[in-house]
Amino acid sequence: MPKYKRLQNRFSIYGSLRGRELGQKTFLGFEDKFSKKLLSSILPCSSWDHLEDCRERDHGGVFNLEFSQDGSLLVAACEKKSVLMFDPLCHRLIHSIDNAHRDCVNCVRFLDSRVFATCSDDSTVALWDARNLKNRIRTLHGHSNWVKNIEFSSREDLLVTSGFDGSIYTWDINSYTEKGFLYNRVFHTNGLMRTRLNPDATKMIICTTSGYLIIIHDLDLHNLPVDLYGFKPNMYRLMQLSRATIPMAVRYNHLFSRWRRRNRVEFVTDFPVGDDAEVVSSLQVHPQGWAVLSRNISNDESSEACT
Repeated sequence: MPKYKRLQNRFSIYGSLRGRELGQKTFLGFEDKFSKKLLSSILPCSSWDHLEDCRERDHGGVFNLEFSQDGSLLVAACEKKSVLMFDPLCHRLIHSIDNAHRDCVNCVRFLDSRVFATCSDDSTVALWDARNLKNRIRTLHGHSNWVKNIEFSSREDLLVTSGFDGSIYTWDINSYTEKGFLYNRVFHTNGLMRTRLNPDATKMIICTTSGYLIIIHDLDLHNLPVDLYGFKPNMYRLMQLSRATIPMAVRYNHLFSRWRRRNRVEFVTDFPVGDDAEVVSSLQVHPQGWAVLSRNISNDESSEACT
């Protein structure tokens, strides 16, 4: 392959991801060109002051925003237990749910064009129908601590939730029994902060309080609890840092094999120089899955960076 073609491939987003997996070093000018290509199209299209529609209500901070699949609705998860629904075309508040939860609402996620889910520090997840917001459809109980994130895998029709109890649960919303929805804890790790899926749900990205990201490639949610049973990421990371063999950790080397075709694990630790990513506190995935934006802070909160 000609030299300029090899360079062109490495400048591409997918080429850079593959290069990082293979441990290839970047060359002069790579970061500037990559950043310009990725960020040049990010421009604001409109803005409005929604407080004009809800001056009598103090909803606190907005923790999360989510568009419906057809773009006709915009729902906000708010600090003071409320959920706000906007019409993004006419920039108007069209509905609000006061006391949607017993504590602050952290995240909202649409499952289709009308049904969405919210999660809260009250350790519950709620399902709502945008056509009738007087009452929630269902309440999902399973987490034992603050629930911070909701994702939906349309590929497997599973709701994915994660919280500060360190657990990631999947919920089969199409199978309801007398005891509630069928759910399963698919993964657990100490220090879990946020969990995201890429758009086609083939990758799961997890951030932690231990200064690294976990990526699970070729994601299979149904087999994830079996494939990762007993796996302790923090112990494995400790073994990497100390370069000393820890027998319990070595048992899971196969999870990192490039030949693995299901639920392959990767650690991301190559943060820029000066970025003290001792705690990776939040994540956002590019709409096409090209990149992940992380918020990184030091343990003493003396430094903060987005990468």
